[in-house]
Amino acid sequence: MQGTPGLHVVGVRHHSPACARVVRHTLLKVRPRHVLIEGPADMNARLDELLLPHELPLAVFSSYRDEARTHASWTPFCAYSPEWVALTEGKAAGAQVRFMDLPAWDKSFHGVRNRYSDGERRTARIIETLCRKLGLEGMDALWDHLFEQPCELEALAERLRVYFDSYRGEEDVTESDQRREAFMLAHVEAALAQGDGPVMVVCGGFHAPVLARAGVKPGATFPETPSHPSARSYLVPYSFRRLDSFTGYESGMPSPAFYQAVWELGPEKAPEHMLRAAVERLRARGQHVSSADLIAASVMAQGLGRLRAHSALARSDLLDGMAAALVKDALDAALPWTMRGVLSPDTDPLLAEVLRAFSGERTGRISDLTPRPPLLADVERVLTSHELRPHGHARKVSVELREPAHLERSRALHRLRVLGIPGFTRDAGPTFPTEPVLQESWTVAPSEDFISWVIEASGWGPTLEVAATGRLEEALLTAGPDLGRLALLLAESLFTGSKGLAQRVLEAVASQALHEPDLSRLGMALERLLSVWRHDVLLGAQGSAEVGAVIAAAFDRGLWLLEQLDGPALPADEGHLRAVAALRDTLRFAGRALSLDETHATAVFERRLADLRAPPAVRGAALGALWSLSRFSDEASAEAAAIRATRSAARPAILGDFLAGLFKLAREQVVRAPPVTAVLDEVLRELPQEDFLVAVPALRLAFGFFPPQEKEDIARTILSLHGKDPAGARALIRLEVDPALVAAGTALDEEVEQVLARYGLLRAHEGGAR
Repeated sequence: MQGTPGLHVVGVRHHSPACARVVRHTLLKVRPRHVLIEGPADMNARLDELLLPHELPLAVFSSYRDEARTHASWTPFCAYSPEWVALTEGKAAGAQVRFMDLPAWDKSFHGVRNRYSDGERRTARIIETLCRKLGLEGMDALWDHLFEQPCELEALAERLRVYFDSYRGEEDVTESDQRREAFMLAHVEAALAQGDGPVMVVCGGFHAPVLARAGVKPGATFPETPSHPSARSYLVPYSFRRLDSFTGYESGMPSPAFYQAVWELGPEKAPEHMLRAAVERLRARGQHVSSADLIAASVMAQGLGRLRAHSALARSDLLDGMAAALVKDALDAALPWTMRGVLSPDTDPLLAEVLRAFSGERTGRISDLTPRPPLLADVERVLTSHELRPHGHARKVSVELREPAHLERSRALHRLRVLGIPGFTRDAGPTFPTEPVLQESWTVAPSEDFISWVIEASGWGPTLEVAATGRLEEALLTAGPDLGRLALLLAESLFTGSKGLAQRVLEAVASQALHEPDLSRLGMALERLLSVWRHDVLLGAQGSAEVGAVIAAAFDRGLWLLEQLDGPALPADEGHLRAVAALRDTLRFAGRALSLDETHATAVFERRLADLRAPPAVRGAALGALWSLSRFSDEASAEAAAIRATRSAARPAILGDFLAGLFKLAREQVVRAPPVTAVLDEVLRELPQEDFLVAVPALRLAFGFFPPQEKEDIARTILSLHGKDPAGARALIRLEVDPALVAAGTALDEEVEQVLARYGLLRAHEGGAR
């Protein structure tokens, strides 16, 4: 498109071979003196890095951090990216080439992970209108139909101009669009002011109509590029897999291997090449594709192409033809190429493999002359020093946490994990650093994305330790008042050996513990803190006064929350029971050392036990806490209290929940108390069948707290009560049939009896049975 003499604006769709051809054609025709490209202006001083002998695809990774905001994003390029063609062929032609857009870390790109994505505008009104009119499904099919077909390049350029003018006229412009366009417009005006030759602009089609209106402003200069001390940009290898929309990237175009073939072979020959590639992939994975299937797919695709008035097979023609010819069963999900995003798990496996063939396996490689961030060198040093370098195949690495050298290896592995560096997977080990598990097992494997991800992680810091801590620091900033997330962050800081961060997490926990409204979250945090205070030798927090102060504050808050918890019909809540157990354990293991108010805590448990407004499981847990803390005068008194409370809760709707709380907190005490087991047996035997069925689900939860050996002990007691041989206890607890099936059968029997009784047949039925 052209308005001002000497200005040639080419609006493009990112990663479009057709647009790349128009850019190349315009370069040859116009011979511009200046080529301005939508891309990160902070890379202008480093364009020579982009022109090193890389293997595409690659990307510019940008990161930014300050007190208010953290950002990381990519500007990807492949061989058929119009911007890449403008950069490389413009440079080769001797033009002055510049990127003219704001840096990727600028606030205008807030929330944008990929500069050249088009996800937010793929459902524009004009696109929806055209799709309905032409009977096409989605932006990608529409684009192929209108622009990726063989076409004379001048006519294609005009068609793109009309399309983008209409597109811009119907879409809303955001404040971010305006800021970016003002910056790009200033570049165009400065280039025109040079007066030394034609100016060619390559930009996203949405911006093209605005930039085409640029005029000559004498004395205009190129705007200063924003900068920030924390902003970093590095070249990273990219891959077709990451460029493809089906792996989550909101790319300008999907299926990069297909469009690479269109770019290299042309739209006429590419479909045959991709059909062959897809079939080879299917056969390599054991999928039988006969010659007849192949012919049928080709014929079907050709027919669809003619029906759609295509002179060359479009991507959707080929995919639709393969689906029709190769998929033999009914589909459980829509054809995946009619939409965008990660593939549905219901996608037919054959179609998923076809799409992977269309995506391709190509991975870029950046030149050895490319500047690398210091993090990459530090990671390579750490991997070498701990013998963790990936080799040609996956291998297992064992870590003994009691050995200092192995502990440092563990921390290095956890730092890599926290940063998301591929190739390092923990298979087994403690979920919290204070658990008695003292071994870890890891799998170390080569990954094509290793260098790319390390470079991307460099935005967090120059060394592995600093970068991992920085990553967790951001998580701390976004954790807010969520004690559950803070507890997980505490575990991560311990695993990575970040002492300073662990201290800040503890401070955040202490602050939140005073105001936490949720008993479950507070209980989880208290459980973790107590574990650190009792067992953490690695960071020196064992017996720490600072951690102890946090525990004391959380303990007081937990007792207050427990006393406010009402709901006589609430079912057992695992989080609540875990919280009561954490309060009990805090009193048991840290009460004296931290000068906790044991009298007050005992009184809270006693009030909860006696309060009929409390949830049944909480009443049972309060009894369990008192019993396991030996707050009764003797064992007989404890058993008597348990018997009274059990009889009081002997209603089908609440019995199982009450017992769940009791068993969670005093499992061992119950097993050692035959009188309590006898009362349980009596209560359950007295329940009518219908009431028993109501109680069964909660009873199963309650008795699930007992391990097999203790269940067997209870079974022995029950058999003895009924005059049976206790030796048969083990067989009694091994039910060969699913308990749910037994319950369903019993319910069916009850329903049959009700029907028989309704029609006066019950006595006759019973007589016949006798």
